[in-house]
Amino acid sequence: MTIRFSEPTVGDKFLALIGRKRAVYIPTNIYKTFGPYVIVQAKKESFWRALFRAKDQNPPEGWFYPLNIFLEENSHA
Repeated sequence: MTIRFSEPTVGDKFLALIGRKRAVYIPTNIYKTFGPYVIVQAKKESFWRALFRAKDQNPPEGWFYPLNIFLEENSHA
C-alpha cells in the first residue's frame, strides 16, 4: 500500500509557527478491500480543530501525527 501525504499548506505552516500539529487519518479498511496494490491519500484534520485543540492533547482515535511516525521509525534504526 502506498500512502500519499499532501504538501504543507499555509494553514499547516501557521499551525507549526504557533506550535500546533495537524493530524492525519488513513483508512485501514481500504487495504482489506483492495489488497496491497492500492494508493491512499491521507486525510488531513480540520485546520480549526487542530487550532483549538490543546497542545499536549493526543489526536482523536484513529488519527496520528505524521512526524511522530517518522521519528519512531528513525529511533529504531
